[in-house]
Amino acid sequence: MRRKFLFFIVLLIISLTVAGNVNLRDLTANEWREDIAFLERTLVKQHPDAFNKVSQEEFTRAFQKLQTDIENLQWYEIYTSLTALVAMIGDGHTVIYPYTVLRGFPVYPYSFKDGIYIIATDENNRELLNTRLVGVNGLDMKELLDVLRPVVSHDNEWGFISALPNYFTRVEIMKALNLTGEGDGLKLKLDKDGEIFERIVLPAEGDFQWVQERAQKTYIGQTNDNYWYELYPDSKLLHFHYDSCKSQEGKPFIFFICEMFSYMRRQDAERLLLDLRYNGGGNSLILEFFILRMMLDCKYNREGRLFVAIGRETFSSAILNAISMKKRTRAIFLGEPTGGSPRHYGAPRSFTLPNSGITVHCSTTFWRTTSDTSEAMMPDILIERSFEDYYYMRDPVVEYIESLPIPK
Repeated sequence: MRRKFLFFIVLLIISLTVAGNVNLRDLTANEWREDIAFLERTLVKQHPDAFNKVSQEEFTRAFQKLQTDIENLQWYEIYTSLTALVAMIGDGHTVIYPYTVLRGFPVYPYSFKDGIYIIATDENNRELLNTRLVGVNGLDMKELLDVLRPVVSHDNEWGFISALPNYFTRVEIMKALNLTGEGDGLKLKLDKDGEIFERIVLPAEGDFQWVQERAQKTYIGQTNDNYWYELYPDSKLLHFHYDSCKSQEGKPFIFFICEMFSYMRRQDAERLLLDLRYNGGGNSLILEFFILRMMLDCKYNREGRLFVAIGRETFSSAILNAISMKKRTRAIFLGEPTGGSPRHYGAPRSFTLPNSGITVHCSTTFWRTTSDTSEAMMPDILIERSFEDYYYMRDPVVEYIESLPIPK
């Protein structure tokens, strides 16, 4: 969650300060129609099976309806409709990311096991920090999620929850879904320590600084590296953070792994946790050297000594790595279900709509690396994070492992 939030912040700041090359307000109805037709043709041509989760008839009707309704829609309603059309295909790699052309609300919601909380705001809305979101614009949370779900590309419900903040914070998407009020304000119903109150959050004006508040003011740890590790001496647990399936410049992965295992020997580490919870993918082959090394390791490739953490942000190539660890080692899996499916469409290529300049990402390959046809890869032990865990900066996965006896 930490890395994804930081990545989202960068994208949001860019979207608030950089104007697109095309002003969507200026497009004519015919230009929108050309883009809609181009989108339909390209999705069907490029996707391995565009009608895996939606029938061709339903898909075609949805495109035809948008073509018919164009004259009566505002640009942001057309944009949101395009996002929903792409989401109909039903895979998380086939998506219009709502980043660069839309305004933002300065509130960032995150879903914990005990509710959705506002975990970051701007200075003007500091009083909303760490409040539980009860409703929006007269809708309760279940109703709100039902309204948002059709516009969010996702493989499964965990992927939807993971992607939700990126849509919730976009003014024009919320406006198109009739979730805003006067002045494009977002009317929030919130719970703070049992007290229910309402506030209206207005769109951000230009750049701003995000504010967070937790029990500790600083976090000790690396957040910019693709992979890193830390040792918990008391429990003899080595925590290997693998946050991106990408080799890091100046830090070749093979050398990193050799150094990590050398460090483990010197420190007499007894257990190893591979953490894939914040890994959104990349090149699945990067981790192969580590997996092969684990297969041959008599000390760590044993039940109770090797663990893998997965979660809602485990996606794409990171899921392929998790599957490989499941097949080839004796690791115990902990955390949440993955945000992507074990068998999934991926290897996306992007294309641009000719008039609006909107970028669309579309899958090109179906990965059949497992016989598991479930919507998500499930952990052996389900461990969900509560808001209290977040606020006090506790990691329940690490705490669970540390509570276990070290095998002899």
